[in-house]
Amino acid sequence: MSTPDEIVNRPTAGHGGVESVGAPMDVSAAIAQLRMLVCGLGVGLLVVSLALTAFVYKQNRNLVRATNLHQQQLAALEANDHALDYLVNALIRYSTGKPELMALLARHGLRPPATSPAPAAPKP
Repeated sequence: MSTPDEIVNRPTAGHGGVESVGAPMDVSAAIAQLRMLVCGLGVGLLVVSLALTAFVYKQNRNLVRATNLHQQQLAALEANDHALDYLVNALIRYSTGKPELMALLARHGLRPPATSPAPAAPKP
């Protein structure tokens, strides 16, 4: 069996078959190495966090811009709603009796208003 000194000083196979010597490290060097590792990971986390924040901010800004544009378009459509209704009703009145236009209007969900038969003339 091996003594503890032989185990500590024995070369070990590292990654990829490369042998490394596990030389003992003093406590201050180990703490400094650990401190550098933690600082590096902290800087990496900070960079990733800032990049994600910038991306989310840009996406939010684009969504707000698109929402404002859609609200402006809806406001313009509602302002022209009366004129558009008049135009559609005029088109429906014009297409009454024309089956090809009625089929086109029916395909888009526009139905002519139900017209009741004209009341009979009063009898004298």
